[in-house]
Amino acid sequence: MLFAIALSVPVIFWEIWRFVTPGLKKNERRYGWVFLIAIAVLFALGALVAWYTVEPAMKFLLNAGGSSIQPFISADKYLTLVALMLAAFGVAFEFPVLLVFLLLVRVVTTSQLRSIRRYMIVGIVIFSAVITPSSDPFSLFFMAIPMYLFYEISIVIGRVMKR
Repeated sequence: MLFAIALSVPVIFWEIWRFVTPGLKKNERRYGWVFLIAIAVLFALGALVAWYTVEPAMKFLLNAGGSSIQPFISADKYLTLVALMLAAFGVAFEFPVLLVFLLLVRVVTTSQLRSIRRYMIVGIVIFSAVITPSSDPFSLFFMAIPMYLFYEISIVIGRVMKR
C-alpha cells in the first residue's frame, strides 16, 4: 500500500499542478516549477539521509538493552520502521520550501526569522525528536542538523530574493 501511494504521489501533484496553472501568471508559473523541482530533490535527499541513518539507529536500538536481551525483529516491523524513516525525513526536508514560500508571499521576513533563531533551534530539535519513529539519538541529530542548516539557507535565500 505504501509503495502504491509513493508511486501515485507524482501523478497527484501533476494533476494539482494542471488544475492550478491556468490561474497563474507567467512568472508565477516559473516559481511553481522551481518549487516542484525543489520539493522532489529535497524529498529524495531526505530519503537518502534516512536510508543511511537506519543502520546506525538499528545498531543503537539493538545494543541499548545490553547482551542479556534477545531482540525479536520481524520483517514487517523492520520494513515499517524503514518506510516511516524515509517518509519522516522526506517530509522534514521540505522545511526550506515552506520557509521560502512564506518569505515569497511576505508572511514572514528574514529579520523575523533571524530574531527567532534560538527558538527555532529548540523547535527543530523537538520536532525531530517527535517525528523520528525510532527513539535513538542518531536519527534525531541526522534530522535536526540538516533542518537547522536549511533554516539558515532559507534566510540567505530570502535576503537574496529581497534584492
